Amino acid sequence: MFVRSLIVAAGLALALGAHAQQRLRISNQLPPSSAMSKGLELWKQKLEAATGGAVKVELYHSSQLYKDNEVVAAVQRKNVEMGLVVASQFAAYDPYFAVFDLPGLFTSYEQAIRAIDGELGKTLSARLNKLGVQPMYWAQQGFVEIGTTKRQLAKPADFKGMKLRVHSKELSRMAQLLGAAPTTIAASEVSTALTQGTVDGITTSISSYDARKWFEGAPNITTSHFGLVAVIVVMNQDLWKGLPQNVKSAIQSASQTAGAYSTQTVVNEESELI
Repeated sequence: MFVRSLIVAAGLALALGAHAQQRLRISNQLPPSSAMSKGLELWKQKLEAATGGAVKVELYHSSQLYKDNEVVAAVQRKNVEMGLVVASQFAAYDPYFAVFDLPGLFTSYEQAIRAIDGELGKTLSARLNKLGVQPMYWAQQGFVEIGTTKRQLAKPADFKGMKLRVHSKELSRMAQLLGAAPTTIAASEVSTALTQGTVDGITTSISSYDARKWFEGAPNITTSHFGLVAVIVVMNQDLWKGLPQNVKSAIQSASQTAGAYSTQTVVNEESELI
């Protein structure tokens, strides 16, 4: 088995011919400790091993390259080869991607996985292609919950007058209907906004809330399940089309493993944190 793996890796390296080593930089808004970042680390490990080092993956966590709301455009323009993107970020380009922020539509991870593995995923993947990006894999970062600095949210009326950081138009509308004042702030600026009192609360997943240490500024968390934080790891489509088929196959194999691992890690984390 070891010899066979070496032969496959050598073949993939030769497939790139005389070309320079293929570098894949991935812009990731999340810190290294997050479940999604761990999934990217696994993806990198699997792909580099499968290609015998012919593909070199560079991970840039914590918005080192681009803020969360800048990644889509950066990948489209090939300013960076790949990015980890919350699905709702694509809603600015295509309203279909707002589906994940519709309150109550998804009630379990199993349901979401079936939908993404089925017709919904096929439809959205095709629409991603029209936007100039190729999906590598999907993962679930968690449901949309509410973190607050002081307020305890026990009923809808408790939202009235609260300055709430949201990450999509749909969640903004939801906040308005509840009587809150929504505002959009890049994820990298949330900790400062909480500390300075710019916002009283935030929409977040449990996984992100813990990994980003947002609990330091917003110690209260309400499990509201207002939406689903679906994550997509994407590559510039022109770059994808130019890769040899056997390299694509290695990427697809690594993606299948990393996507499943990322979601399961979130599920495990939530069972420990809640």
